[in-house]
Amino acid sequence: MKHKQKSKWILLFLTILVFCFALGKQQPVKASSLQISAEYNKTAYTNCLEIKISVNSSSELTMLKYDTARVAKSVYFTKYEQNGTEISKNEAGEYSFFIKQNGYLSVFAMNEDGEEALISFEVTNIDAEAPELALTVSENNNFYYVTANSKDNISKINSIQCVEGAYASAKDAIWSTAEKHYNTAAFTLKEGKYSFLVTDEVGNSYVTIQRLGENHEAEEEFRGVWIAYLDFKTTGYTEKEFRTHIETMFNEVCAMNMNAVVVHVRPFGDAMYDSDYFPWSRYVSGTQGKDPGFDPLKIMVDEAHKRGLEFHAWLNPYRITSNSTNVKDLSKDNPARIFRTDNKKSNDRNVLTYSGKLYYNPSVKEVQDLIINGIKEIVANYDVDGIHFDDYFYPALGKNYTQNFDAPEYELYKEDQINQNKEYMSIADWRRENVNTLIRNIYSAVKEINPDVKFGISPGGFMDALKADDKYYVDFETWLGHDGYIDYLCPQLYWSNDHSIYPFNDILNRFIDAAKNPDVKLYVGVGAYKAGIKTEGTDWHKNENVLRNMIRYSRNTNEVDGFILYSYKYLISKREHKAIINMLKEFK
Repeated sequence: MKHKQKSKWILLFLTILVFCFALGKQQPVKASSLQISAEYNKTAYTNCLEIKISVNSSSELTMLKYDTARVAKSVYFTKYEQNGTEISKNEAGEYSFFIKQNGYLSVFAMNEDGEEALISFEVTNIDAEAPELALTVSENNNFYYVTANSKDNISKINSIQCVEGAYASAKDAIWSTAEKHYNTAAFTLKEGKYSFLVTDEVGNSYVTIQRLGENHEAEEEFRGVWIAYLDFKTTGYTEKEFRTHIETMFNEVCAMNMNAVVVHVRPFGDAMYDSDYFPWSRYVSGTQGKDPGFDPLKIMVDEAHKRGLEFHAWLNPYRITSNSTNVKDLSKDNPARIFRTDNKKSNDRNVLTYSGKLYYNPSVKEVQDLIINGIKEIVANYDVDGIHFDDYFYPALGKNYTQNFDAPEYELYKEDQINQNKEYMSIADWRRENVNTLIRNIYSAVKEINPDVKFGISPGGFMDALKADDKYYVDFETWLGHDGYIDYLCPQLYWSNDHSIYPFNDILNRFIDAAKNPDVKLYVGVGAYKAGIKTEGTDWHKNENVLRNMIRYSRNTNEVDGFILYSYKYLISKREHKAIINMLKEFK
């Protein structure tokens, strides 16, 4: 009986086994038809490598991404949409992307059938390191003998070049005609300023600019205070009231042991002086366009010089309003109102409306000429020591930056370039060039009238935002690295060292690295207004030496030529704050 039961169980087991085998044959596991592979040059060094992706799939792809990481599971891409970068097709119709650093890469694909493919590989032949250049200088009979020695830790040196003048970018056209030398080069040069460029075989480059023989005596540290339009009342002044107000402010600045004032004279397309181009400012007369009956700018310049203070006239080039888009709120002689109401359609777009404000259009030559003429009259008619711009250039234009603001003017420029069979710039580079053109022409106009008048700019200190494609278009690297743009740059470094993105010391060092031209001064804009404020960590609120430490660190770099403090209003209202007191001790 037991033997029969055992046989029965064996028979049942064999039956199930056969059934499973048959079922397996009827429903085979289908191998995935989706396959991907990566092709790239694995031997030669390069500073930018194209990775081509071959795809073999029985259905359309629904996802093709890469990431600069070693990814083990596809869920990294499928579960988290923010991970990875989409791979698109190049001009040849191939899927490809470019990388500029060594390391692991992962590529993921998925098709309409739900099939997935994931590959990872390591790239080791990227050379993104700039070559090194050492200069040795000797003098004999008013000639300077410069020996340039170069090296590269990865690839070979391609060339060493030298040109006269300041040219901090390897993309400057002048390098294309400069003689090339290799590894070691010897130059016989006269007194002057020269730029040296070394380039390795994959295109990485390094530029240094050096003065030869010019004896520049050390200048006094620049110690300025910003006096903003907010430091003036909007109800107007008599001449006596205005003079008293200025004397009080300038006396306070002198008591701080500062040596310059940077005063708003055109905050909103207006003028604190008798202008042929802009209306009187409400901050002197109480009403825009109304003559106060005296010359505020002459009073300010005279009172500054009596006290040994430099006077820098502070202007906002493009800003017309801060909280209105109605041109009829402007005085009748305001050029912005005239442009919009004179029944000439050709100049309507000289003034643009954006984000509840009015701006002069930076791309229009008539606007640029207006701004330049307004500066020329200041330099010609008043004994100012400088012309100063702050951080109001293009506004932040957001994700639609290619379609808004002066985009119609860009399309006309692009169409014109195409009709002439010429290359055209991207809209971001075109906007940067609009600003650069204005800056170059202002510098030239100022120097033509009075070479001793300085032209300086104080952009925001958020360096990465300045270089973005959707805002500001402040090409500070060009200004810091070339002749003919500015005499000084004063980035507004309004963060303490415990700021997560822009710690003071680090961002200052980045600006120092960008300051290639030895004839362009680097000042630091100090945010004294933040003393005692609860923001970005604890330094501003609790550290009584937060401002003092900024001054000391800046000086210890031996690369900073001065400071401008923001602003008079806060230096006075917070005069008893320990951080302000400790900072001002540094200027005694």
